[in-house]
Amino acid sequence: MSDKSSEAGLKPDRAQRFAIPMALRYRRRGEKSWRRGKVENVSRTGVLFSARLLMEPGSPVEMRLHLADATSVPDAARIFCKGNVVRAVQPSATSQTLSLAVNIQSYKLIPNLSV
Repeated sequence: MSDKSSEAGLKPDRAQRFAIPMALRYRRRGEKSWRRGKVENVSRTGVLFSARLLMEPGSPVEMRLHLADATSVPDAARIFCKGNVVRAVQPSATSQTLSLAVNIQSYKLIPNLSV
């Protein structure tokens, strides 16, 4: 019996990532103000996004994602997520972008939430 994730070149314990650029707002859980970010990739278990604020692994985070395309912006899905930082990717010589990897512990669809 073959493992479909191995056939697809994926590690069996790692969810497939999708490079879907979209707007994102994030904050430490409990903060009032939101920061802007941009999704680098997303999976069923988490999201990697560009960030302006370095957060340590384990930091609780809230995120708002806006799933839109050019034809459906007024009816776009908006999602509120809670999770924890699992990894911070520091800027390097090849990339000046700070990125945060956050697991998704819970989410809900939100109507009429602007990002």
